[in-house]
Amino acid sequence: MDEEKLLEALAAIAEELRGDILKLAGRVDAVSESYNQLAAITAADAAGARDRGVDTSMRRRDEDDRGPDGTMAVRTAADARSDSVSRHEFAVSASSVNDMRKKQSRSMADLDAFADVQAKADSVMRALGSRAEPPMAGEDLVSYKIRQHRAMQKHSPKWKGVELRIIAGDQVALDNVLGEIRADAMDAATSPVGMPEFQHRAITETTSGGHTITRFVGNGTIFKQLSRPVRHVEYIGTRHLPGSMQ
Repeated sequence: MDEEKLLEALAAIAEELRGDILKLAGRVDAVSESYNQLAAITAADAAGARDRGVDTSMRRRDEDDRGPDGTMAVRTAADARSDSVSRHEFAVSASSVNDMRKKQSRSMADLDAFADVQAKADSVMRALGSRAEPPMAGEDLVSYKIRQHRAMQKHSPKWKGVELRIIAGDQVALDNVLGEIRADAMDAATSPVGMPEFQHRAITETTSGGHTITRFVGNGTIFKQLSRPVRHVEYIGTRHLPGSMQ
C-alpha cells in the first residue's frame, strides 16, 4: 500500500470514528434531556403535594406515574430510557464524550502551531532519512514537540542525555533547546564525519515550488572507488644483480 492509499484509509477510519462519537454524543444528550425532564416533573409533583398537604410517600402508583400535568407518556418514555443507563454509567459516558470532543476539536491556531512544529522537524528528519510523524489524537502541543525531537536528540552532544520534560514548564527555554537539537541533528545529517569510506546517505529536500531534490553526502566518490590503488616508484634505471658483470 502506497502512502496516498494509506492516508486515505486513515482518513476513512477517522471519519468513521467521528461518526460513532457523534452518535454516542446524541445518545448521551437524549438521556440527559430525559433525565432533566424527569427531575423537573418529580420536583413539580413534590411541590404540588406539599402545597396540598399530601404525603408523597402515600400516593398511589398511578398518580405518581401520571403527575398533575398529565405527562405520563413523557415520563414513561423517560423512565424507559433512564432505566437502561444508571446514573454512574451516564456520568462516565458523558465524561468520555466530553473528553473525546475536546480531543477531536482543535482551534485553527492550534492546528497552525502543530503544522509549524511538524514542518520544522520534517526538514531535519528528511535529511536523516526519515520523516516527522503527525500529531496523535488528544496529544497536546508540548508533548508533540518533545516526541518529535526525541529521535533527533541523540545527534546533539549537549542535549542527548537531557529529559526534555524537565524544562517543558518554560516554553521559551524549551523552544531554544529544541532549536539547538535540530541544528545539531542537521549538522550530523549533512556531515560525512564518521561514515565509512565510499558510503553515501541520500538527503531529500522539497523546494518551495514543490520540486524534490535529492543529494548525497558521504566519503569518497565513485571515480575514486573505481581507480587503481596508488603505486610509488622506488627505482629508475637498470638493476644489477650481485656478482653480475658491469
